[in-house]
Amino acid sequence: MQWGQIKALFIICFLVLNVFLIKQLVDRQEEELSFIPEASKEEELELNINGLESLSTESFTAPLLYVENFNYNEVEPALSATLVNQEAIVVNDFHLYSRFTAPIPIDPTDTENLQTLVNEHVFRGQTYQFFDYLEGPGLLVFFQQYEYPIFYNPNAVLFIQLNDQMEMTQYTQTRLDQIEEDEEEPQEQTLIQQYDAVYRLYHNSSALETNDTITDVQLGFHNLASLPNGEQLLNPTWQIEVNENEDYYVNAVEGHDYPRQTDFIADTLEQLIDQLNMSSTRAFSYYNIDEDREEDSEIISVIRQPFVALYQKLAEVESE
Repeated sequence: MQWGQIKALFIICFLVLNVFLIKQLVDRQEEELSFIPEASKEEELELNINGLESLSTESFTAPLLYVENFNYNEVEPALSATLVNQEAIVVNDFHLYSRFTAPIPIDPTDTENLQTLVNEHVFRGQTYQFFDYLEGPGLLVFFQQYEYPIFYNPNAVLFIQLNDQMEMTQYTQTRLDQIEEDEEEPQEQTLIQQYDAVYRLYHNSSALETNDTITDVQLGFHNLASLPNGEQLLNPTWQIEVNENEDYYVNAVEGHDYPRQTDFIADTLEQLIDQLNMSSTRAFSYYNIDEDREEDSEIISVIRQPFVALYQKLAEVESE
């Protein structure tokens, strides 16, 4: 055999050996990597979302609530006695509009004193909880509460209009009444924990983003179903505040999240204004109306026009 052939054979053998050794090295590295455990979903949540340590580990229960629209005209004596220095209209039994004969100064940033004034001057004001202050249009938004607030329900809201001098000038409200069933207490439901609600927001609906911070969690109710007879079924719901400026809502029994209600205030205000546009005078009941007014339509216009202007301001702010 010639030396050239022997040399070529050695080179080929060394190449084969190198390939074999490289393959062995790669296989060993892959084998070692396969023993590195993947991060669990809980670990992924805790690595990417802040504020989890502030979540309550307590187990909560709350009932399902069966409710119906509150009829203001059925409590006429109490209504008239409450509406001191106010002119009011009830439309279709379920919608109250009231105008203060003398505006009431308030500080919308002092929520404690604000709640005191609402308790004093608004019909059953103590059953509403402050939700938001829209500075541009001058609107205070409250949600009715049954121990906990009822979130984003057009039949359970209080809107208070402010003038440029930071005074309450008029308000409109709707409210729900709990339906008592055979005088028995509603059955308590076991709720998912706050951590589980955040977990589902992050993994199931992808609503949360990396480095988001959970800044508050509150229990309330959300409309689960509207029944054919006009009644509603309210479900316990976790309100999860993120980065101090966004709120998400998770069904506290079943765990699914509710759609964002970005247009709720404008849509509800528009509906409440539409109630004042009704042509049938039989739909209107009047309380404490100034005797000097020549006709009922005058007070309807006096109350309606500021709400229309408020709605237009709200639309302008949202379009900016």
